[in-house]
Amino acid sequence: MSDKKRLIKHLKNDIYCRLGVSKISGIGVMAIKDIPKGVDPFKTLSKYNKEIDDIITLNKKDVKNLDENVVKILHDFFGSEKRKQYDVLASGPNNINISFYMNHSDDQNIDIYDDPSSEYFSFVSNRLIKKGEELTINYSKFEDDDDE
Repeated sequence: MSDKKRLIKHLKNDIYCRLGVSKISGIGVMAIKDIPKGVDPFKTLSKYNKEIDDIITLNKKDVKNLDENVVKILHDFFGSEKRKQYDVLASGPNNINISFYMNHSDDQNIDIYDDPSSEYFSFVSNRLIKKGEELTINYSKFEDDDDE
């Protein structure tokens, strides 16, 4: 089975929850569909020996038969309006790291750092960030320059 087909199967069968507003306090993990007994709702595809940071590009046709809430996760975390595609972690969205939760600010305190020793970008603080302050990033830095 190809990596793309494996990922689409995972998106269809293994994605059960996402972050949302909690009635208890702040943000919590919410079921987006029924979760049968005995299912790990946080299953990832890392068991297929893919690096966590590997990316598989999906288009609208690839995701047309997925649950609408799974497509919303792809849109929220991996979508590009300009490119009309999703650059998804090969291990699936349950492997999203904390950097994906940074909010946008035009006056961000985190910049994208192009690390020459890696094929992936990193983050770097652009000023002192005080305890209790939210880390923010300018989302427009994620769009490809040649798409403008």
